[in-house]
Amino acid sequence: MSAISGAEAAIEVLVFLRQPMSQPASAPEPLPDGSIESAGPIDVVTATPLAPQKPVAAPAPAPKPPMGRLARIEEKIKQRLGSLTLGSKVTRIAMFANSTALVIAGVLFLTFDFVSRYIAMRGTLVTFSNVAVESARLPLQFSTVQPMTAALNAIASQPDITGASVFLADGRIFARSQKNSASLPAQIEPGTRAKTELGLIRMRHYKPVFSGDKSIGTLVVETSLAPLYTHLLGYAAITLLVLGLSAFAARQITSRLQPVVTEPFVKLAHSVDTVVQEGSFTLRAENINDVEAAHLGEAFNNLLIEIQKRDATINQAQMDLEANVLARTSVLHQQVQDRKHAEDALRDSEMRYRNLFENNPMPMFVVNLETLDFVAVNNASMRHYGYAPEEFAHLSLPAITHGADPMLVTRTFRSGAKSLDAGEWKHRKKNGELIEVQLTAHAIVFAGKVAKIVLANDVTERNRAQHQLDELHKKLVETSRHAGMAEVATGVLHNVGNVLNSVNVSATLLAENARQTKAISIRRIADLLDANKSDLPGFFGNGGKGAVLPGYIATLAQQLEAEQAIRLAEAEQLMKNVAHIKDIVAMQQTYAKTSSVMENLTPESLVTEALRMAGAELQRENIAVKTECPATLPEIFTDRHKILQILINLITNARQALGEKPRNERILRITATCGDGENLVRIIVRDNGCGIAPENMTLIFNHGFTTKKSGHGFGLHSSANAAKEVGGNLTATSDGQGLGAVFTLELPVKIAAQEPMPAI
Repeated sequence: MSAISGAEAAIEVLVFLRQPMSQPASAPEPLPDGSIESAGPIDVVTATPLAPQKPVAAPAPAPKPPMGRLARIEEKIKQRLGSLTLGSKVTRIAMFANSTALVIAGVLFLTFDFVSRYIAMRGTLVTFSNVAVESARLPLQFSTVQPMTAALNAIASQPDITGASVFLADGRIFARSQKNSASLPAQIEPGTRAKTELGLIRMRHYKPVFSGDKSIGTLVVETSLAPLYTHLLGYAAITLLVLGLSAFAARQITSRLQPVVTEPFVKLAHSVDTVVQEGSFTLRAENINDVEAAHLGEAFNNLLIEIQKRDATINQAQMDLEANVLARTSVLHQQVQDRKHAEDALRDSEMRYRNLFENNPMPMFVVNLETLDFVAVNNASMRHYGYAPEEFAHLSLPAITHGADPMLVTRTFRSGAKSLDAGEWKHRKKNGELIEVQLTAHAIVFAGKVAKIVLANDVTERNRAQHQLDELHKKLVETSRHAGMAEVATGVLHNVGNVLNSVNVSATLLAENARQTKAISIRRIADLLDANKSDLPGFFGNGGKGAVLPGYIATLAQQLEAEQAIRLAEAEQLMKNVAHIKDIVAMQQTYAKTSSVMENLTPESLVTEALRMAGAELQRENIAVKTECPATLPEIFTDRHKILQILINLITNARQALGEKPRNERILRITATCGDGENLVRIIVRDNGCGIAPENMTLIFNHGFTTKKSGHGFGLHSSANAAKEVGGNLTATSDGQGLGAVFTLELPVKIAAQEPMPAI
């Protein structure tokens, strides 16, 4: 440490010793360039500034009170010790430290003794409870109160035990000791667990009594805390006595020894007073034996020497100060110029932003954050809404909003978010027209206050176009629905048309059979008998014409019976075809909203029934049908009519494909096999007809695609859809034109009830 800094430290300590309650002088105000502004010439005797040559800055604000409980206590102690002498401070600080240490030690010992005795008392109570539980088990099991009371009296006879009771499992009292048991409860909570309760004057311990794993009761033992309090009071009295004696001894010792600390500083303070009063810098502080005080005395002597040296340098310092003032004035002038340039740049920036706001093509508002009144609007807002600036000044954002609660508008735009997408709102223009706007808001500072700038994007035309688009979409959906209905109707007509071919064949056979019937011969027999009715015996006698009539009638009867059988078979087939047509119409679930009937069917029965429906046309066109459907194939749980319609479509297509072949070469094969173990059944329809061109293989199942002049392109499309509806699949292969085609219908084998499911 240098001599001057040590001297300054000595002066500060000595002044504090002489004037402990004085306030510290205000620090000199620093100049902007970092130098310290002089407060005027300094009195070298008192080391205080003389009358200032210019106004002194206002004193610094009083320090804030310390935060925290300990800090506030420390501050109060410092305030109370501030007006005392150094000796009194040393004495009181020593007394306070000694007393605090003794109090803390006494409290710690008292707490330790209390906890130790409490643990010991609880241990004793638990021990008595454990012993008593063993004695209470048999009386509780056999409900004998007298032995239980005797055991409880034995426990209560122990010192400090104030009572004992046994409660049943449901909480009712079973037995209690005769000694002071009135303080124990008359009933406890059922299922009370082992625990210890500590009160102000008593301690209770609850101990469940178990028989095996079952709780049959609870033992409650109570002891008094009076001995503990008596012991603690005695211990506290001893602690207070020790504390008082220790404080008295510390007071006496500190009072006698404190001059050892304070006397050197008092002598040094006396030397300072002499220098201040006489104003002589030739005086020096006397030698002091104390190390710290000697150091302060040496620093004080060095300070006096340095003050003499400084007096010679003050004039030079004043000259340097004037030069610094001139330099600082030049710097301040430059700063003023720079600030003026910055203000000009700021005005230019504000002008550019104002032009951007005013000339923006979209309406923009600046609204007050509290009232949402319009503070500023751009030109686009006035053009779009039709209000003049003075009219906007009397309006607010909720006032021009239509169909919304003003409180909702206020809550939305008072949001604390810096940027806000407020969504779509309806605004009313001056002419009453309603427009739909998309609003976005951003927080800004306008005229020194927080406001929000709102950008309004008119989306009326866009929403109108979207509404028109939605209407067109609805019409498109309606058109699609009608198209779907037309497709369903086409499917019904196609499927019915296939069955009607069989109906037509059956009706033709019935008509031909009726035209060629032998029943007309009965009329001839009747006419012959009528002609010979006058001589019937002779007519039927030997040699008469009527002798051959019985044989002819027998032959005619056989022929009529054969005709009857043919007619009945065709009529039955006709009835089945008509019923199938009815089921086809009812099967259209998406149109008629009915569900199909699921049955357990064999592949053989499905193929046989399909051939019976289409068999007449196959016979008429001389098509050889070969089937291979083993009876061992698993049953299929499916819709009979959908599968029959698929097979009839495939057989009809095969018949039409064989029309170009010679009549003696037309062959149709239908086979049924298992696939993928036992999980699939495949029904394969194969013909040797015209075949399918390779470029058409990917198109044949499309709706409307056909290669026939009179076809409509719906049979294979509906068949593929029907196969998917029952969980199957329909595929086709062909080696090319003229080489026939193969259609494979795959159907899953499903486990179902033996009885068909009823129609819904």
